Parts: sequence; structure tokens; C-alpha cells
Amino acid sequence: MAERPAPLRWAPLLALCLLWLLPGLLGHEPWKPDEAYTFGLVRHIAASGDWVVPTLAGEPFMEKPPLFFISAAWTMRLFEGWLGAPDAARLAAGLWNLIAWLGLATAARALFGPGHGRWALVLLIGTLGLPLRAHQLITDTALLAGFCWGWPG
Repeated sequence: MAERPAPLRWAPLLALCLLWLLPGLLGHEPWKPDEAYTFGLVRHIAASGDWVVPTLAGEPFMEKPPLFFISAAWTMRLFEGWLGAPDAARLAAGLWNLIAWLGLATAARALFGPGHGRWALVLLIGTLGLPLRAHQLITDTALLAGFCWGWPG
């Protein structure tokens, strides 16, 4: 049997990944306390334009780096007219997941050879516990993306 062209080999996996990612991002308010305080930080950044030091309840929040908060504020400002503010902000988590998946596939391909990137991605999205955390508005999705891109060098 002839080998399928590269885009066709990735198409079923891409469809599976989008089916895995999109449903948990939209249609609900912030779930856990982590999401609630993150949304407060994101809302402050989007409203004030203070991109350097996020503020929560009037106090500077320096516990976590602001990159995820800034990206969530951007997606919130960009999509808030079409989606509710929490859903629009949560799209940043989806973006960071996509970046992580691309990094993981690149790392697996570099470490194990062609064809292994797809399997690494299937194993990641099948991991227990990841679906809940990957769909939340928390900084861990950006951290995962950083780790995934750190592996291939």
C-alpha cells in the first residue's frame, strides 16, 4: 500500500487534538480558585494596560511570571466581543496547549526519529489528569509548553 502524503497522515491526529481541546475551553465560568484569581489578574491587565506587574486586589502579584497572564489578557481583549470574558481569556490556555503539542512532537521526532512525534502527542493527550488542567485558566499550560520546547533544544 502506498504511503499517504504527510498532511494526510497528520489530519486524523489534528482532528482528534481539536476534539480534545476545544470542548473544555468554552462555556463555563472559572472552575477552581486558581482560575478565579488568574482571571482577576487577567482582567486587571486587560483593563489597566499594566503588563509588567499584575495586580490582584490592589496588591502586586509576583508569585508567577506574567507571560501567561499577558497572553490571556490579549485573547480576552481580542475575543471578548464574541465570547464571554472567561471563555475569551481561556483561549490562551488552548494556544499554550497547541504550542506545547508542537514542541513535544518536535522533541519526540528529534529524539526518536520520524513518525514518533504523532505517538508522543497521542500519549500526552491520553494522560490521566491532563484534560482537567489543560482546559483551565492557569499558568501551568505555559509551563508545559516551555518544558516541551526545552527538550528538543
